Amino acid sequence: MDAVVAVARWLHFSGIIILVGGLFYARVIAHDLIPGFKPWGYGAIGAILVSGVVNILSKPSLPPHYYVWFGVKILLALHLFGVAVTYRGKQRLLTGALISAALIVGISEVLRYISLP
Repeated sequence: MDAVVAVARWLHFSGIIILVGGLFYARVIAHDLIPGFKPWGYGAIGAILVSGVVNILSKPSLPPHYYVWFGVKILLALHLFGVAVTYRGKQRLLTGALISAALIVGISEVLRYISLP
């Protein structure tokens, strides 16, 4: 089971790097999504969703306030996914998605702290 969790974490981080890295490149360098990014973005979103389910199911019982922060994190991730899927050339959307990504990283650290024994 430990190998499955390790692979799921690796897949999760890889998907996040591809998705957020692509959006960062689109916002800061290219000022638009490159044409070949959409299939990579869809794959990254799928990897994040599947590995996220494996990660959350592999955790032991968690305190109730963990799920409050987790819900906020999921809503921000859905915003990030929505921008990646429906982007039509507005830089403001990419800026908002990158802000959401930064908030997700911060909330992830809070969740990691809460889940420690």
